Amino acid sequence: MIRSDQDILTILSTASGACAIYDSPELYISYASARMLQLWNCDETALGQRLEDCIIQEDLHARISKLKQVWFSQKTLLEENVSIRLGLEGQSDRYNCSIKYQPLINAAGEMYGIYQEINIIPHHMPIAQQSDEKNNIEQKLLEDLLTPKYSLEGNIHAVTSLNKYPLPDRETKNLNQKLKAALKKIIESEEHYHFALQSAEMGTWNLNCKSYIVHWDERTRELFGFAKGEAVPYSEVLRYIHPEDRNRIDREVKKSLSYQNKGVYDVQFRTIGAEDQKLRWLHCKGKMYFDQDQQPEWFAGTTLDITQQHVEREQLEAINTLIAKKDQEFRMIVEAAGIGIFSIDLESRKMELNDQCRELFGFDHQREIQEVDFFTQILPQYRDKIRHIFQEVVSKQSPFDCQCEIEDKKTGKIKWLRSVGGGQLSADSNRQIIYGAIFDTTNDKEEERKKLDFISIASHELKTPLTSLIAYIQLLLTKEQTLSSEKRLQYLHQSNEQATRMRGLIEGFLNVSQLNEGKLLLHKNTFRICTLIDYIRNIYSLKPIKHLIHYTGATHSRQEIVADRDKIEQVIINFIDNAIKYAPTNSNIIMDVLVDDHYFNVKVSDQGRGISDKHQKQIFNKFYRVNDSTDSYASGFGIGLFICREIIQKHQGEIGVDSTLGEGSTFWFKVPIHCRELPVTATHNASKQD
Repeated sequence: MIRSDQDILTILSTASGACAIYDSPELYISYASARMLQLWNCDETALGQRLEDCIIQEDLHARISKLKQVWFSQKTLLEENVSIRLGLEGQSDRYNCSIKYQPLINAAGEMYGIYQEINIIPHHMPIAQQSDEKNNIEQKLLEDLLTPKYSLEGNIHAVTSLNKYPLPDRETKNLNQKLKAALKKIIESEEHYHFALQSAEMGTWNLNCKSYIVHWDERTRELFGFAKGEAVPYSEVLRYIHPEDRNRIDREVKKSLSYQNKGVYDVQFRTIGAEDQKLRWLHCKGKMYFDQDQQPEWFAGTTLDITQQHVEREQLEAINTLIAKKDQEFRMIVEAAGIGIFSIDLESRKMELNDQCRELFGFDHQREIQEVDFFTQILPQYRDKIRHIFQEVVSKQSPFDCQCEIEDKKTGKIKWLRSVGGGQLSADSNRQIIYGAIFDTTNDKEEERKKLDFISIASHELKTPLTSLIAYIQLLLTKEQTLSSEKRLQYLHQSNEQATRMRGLIEGFLNVSQLNEGKLLLHKNTFRICTLIDYIRNIYSLKPIKHLIHYTGATHSRQEIVADRDKIEQVIINFIDNAIKYAPTNSNIIMDVLVDDHYFNVKVSDQGRGISDKHQKQIFNKFYRVNDSTDSYASGFGIGLFICREIIQKHQGEIGVDSTLGEGSTFWFKVPIHCRELPVTATHNASKQD
């Protein structure tokens, strides 16, 4: 009994007739029987080669044109009693042959091959006997073909042998011809099918839905890690599916048993090899076949090893996850740094901006932004400059670094922005893209302006006492002989005042420098509060001032305090000097002292013009000076109150101002009676702790 298509090929290869199959117009040899290989004087290495490259017999070579004729005409050709010289059994002789050329055409009417058959007619055998013998072989072959290949426990009804149904000779011959033609097509299709599976490294399997036995080919068995066994119980197969996938796959198989689900099966899962313990990822596709009662009968499909693809996919997912993480980190860094990111498509003129960039320009977060919107917010005096920079980027592929002022679309506030970037071609087209990062440099510009103002003020402030000092010295030198003792003493006294004033200005510079470097040190000692107040009272009693200073509160307190006496004195003197500077002549200045068990408090009040809320919030900032259009010029660098704040904070104290426009101002501070020194905070550019 024939059990497989391979058995059929074995029968054909050992049949007395020589046959071959060609699968293209170039006549590549897809199949050749042993007899045909003998006629060609070739071995099995001829398979897959072109026919004209394999045969050297002149008579057979001449038949190549016949084969090509049949391919293009798609019509069967039969040559009978053709004399051909062949080399058989080491001897060359002429033989009478019949040669058949038959096109192989599929159901779609497309030609996929040519079947060629050569039969040698021996001189000693009568024609009738040859025909009978040929018919007998074909009859036996057909009987086996019509016998079921597999016993499926009664699911497929056996076909009765032809012997039980004798047919008339003519019908038998016709049936023989049809079955032979069908057989040839089956063999050809089977060859192509197996070749495709082998090329794809794909295995096949089927499941008997009655016995739950899995039949699989060698490749599927290998993928499950079985060394042998063409049939395995389904439960055994299930056992070697990865534990995390096992229940899911079992559900999918049972789901496919339902006729309502159309019997479609498409799953991916892991296996752990039965014998090699190797982990593999498999992709199984299948189809459930149902009988006429819609009951599951046969389940078949394919298996493909996708381990490598899965590993690559996991690697790709890991890379994508890493990229997403890095992108998120980059975005967080950009957002934390307040950096705006933008790009301009020079073809569509559309812009892409991150949220920070939109915030800098005051753009709505949902609105689509065009290049014209971008340039509208740039102040007019900078627009041509920025356009020229963008043109340079396009023409020279050069990076850019520029600054300009813009107007915030929402608030109307003027901002200084700095942008750095470049240009490149987009990855998916030849469009030019300009991209860049934008930083808000308004504070830097303001700081730069303050520094310039500071230099200007410092020059003016230092110039005034220096000029006076030089003038007094010149007077003393030129009129030394004529000046009275009183005048000489007066000029010396005034020179000393100007020198002292210059020293105070220079000390202010040094204090700022120390603060910037975190080197403002406290030299604490224990002293009585009344001694500090008395010393300050004595200083201002000797100065020629035009204000009335009143000392109130606990000015005679003998309470001891641990602090830097000189620096606390500096704060109080700064408060009083500011009051003298800004308060009207002959007005009252009050220094009020409060002492308790925990704090030393000082308030200095004046009857000046007062300070607005806006200025009160910034008056202790470095280089800040209250100079507006209503004020007369007041000298100073804007660093005195800044230094006072740092001194009080390093004493763990508090400092502030209370003021109402038109009613005067009160500057105050309080420090603990006993305190430890605090380091300058990072916000004040300190780098070291005391």
